[in-house]
Amino acid sequence: MQYKRFVNRYKMLSVHTWPRPTGRSDKDAVQLIIEEKGFGKDVEYGRTKIFIRHPQTILALESARTKHLPGLCIGIQKIWRGKLARILYRKMRSVKCIEEAYNRYRLRSYLWKLVQLFASVRKMKDYGKRIQWPLPPAILKNFVEALKKSHQRWRAFMILKQIPEGKRPALKLKIFAADALKGCRSDWGSGNDWKGNYLSIVQENPCTAEVEAVLSNLKTSDGFTKVLFACLVKKTNRFCKTAERGICFTDRFIYKLEPKKKFKSMQPGIPISEITGISVTPGSDQLSIIHLQCGNDLVLCLNSAAGVDRVGELIGTLCSFWMSAYKRDLRVIVGKALQSMLGNKQKSISVAEVGTQSVFVKNGGGIVLNWAKQAAIKS
Repeated sequence: MQYKRFVNRYKMLSVHTWPRPTGRSDKDAVQLIIEEKGFGKDVEYGRTKIFIRHPQTILALESARTKHLPGLCIGIQKIWRGKLARILYRKMRSVKCIEEAYNRYRLRSYLWKLVQLFASVRKMKDYGKRIQWPLPPAILKNFVEALKKSHQRWRAFMILKQIPEGKRPALKLKIFAADALKGCRSDWGSGNDWKGNYLSIVQENPCTAEVEAVLSNLKTSDGFTKVLFACLVKKTNRFCKTAERGICFTDRFIYKLEPKKKFKSMQPGIPISEITGISVTPGSDQLSIIHLQCGNDLVLCLNSAAGVDRVGELIGTLCSFWMSAYKRDLRVIVGKALQSMLGNKQKSISVAEVGTQSVFVKNGGGIVLNWAKQAAIKS
């Protein structure tokens, strides 16, 4: 057998000749394999060939080769699979790099488009509210939502910056009122200055000193912190008797005051937590029903010396307080035919624009507010 052929067939039998006999001639490699296997006395070395005397030597070499082949196959498979895995990894890494580069390109393109759209947003009257945002790529959806929220906060800041700080509390109440009424009432005093405690304003109530004295005593005895809303009203009861009263909503109690008795509190204050809702009509009348848990609602017609609408201010004040104190919305009902509980009996309350004075009158089993519409009413 030629040396080259012998080496190619049996080189796996020696670690010095596998995978290739570097630094050796084919004859030297053959001698190394034969000596390691102990067959040196059974062979003769020619110039180009090796001569084997007994066939048992060939069989022994073939048997040894057969034993080595499975391990070699596994090693070759491992190397090849490793190579394929590395090729796949490089392809995947290349795809990832291309994808990231493309996403960065899309991000830059989208941001550049936004920069062009919002370049003059500071000069717009609505600060970019009417601008139609371009559809973002799916991967940028969350990022664009964050950008929109940032723009909304900036718009709110720019709008509020134009409003004097002294008027911002009233603006907050007007927002609560608008949200509660949901466009169901056109006249609700949105353009008026909301002052809250009208019983302490001389133009509304000449007896402000008496009111201040009574509220000071009540504040000491009942421990309320501030007056939320107070004004003169016309009130009715279960017997449909109309009476002039002063109504005062504080952060703890609701007080009914008697103007003819120096605004003395008629009864102990009603806990403000007993309010379950407010009902008003969609018209310009000042009917307001304060629903209470005790089954005896407050049916009021708000009075104003200047003839302005105060229903919106009452709703905004109570809704704002309710959200701050109880972390939930106060129920507000707007309708032409309202229901109320007076003396634990249900009564229907409606409004008719008749007469020259606002007064509550019986109407079968219900009550009607004859509303004297004032030409001076302002919304």
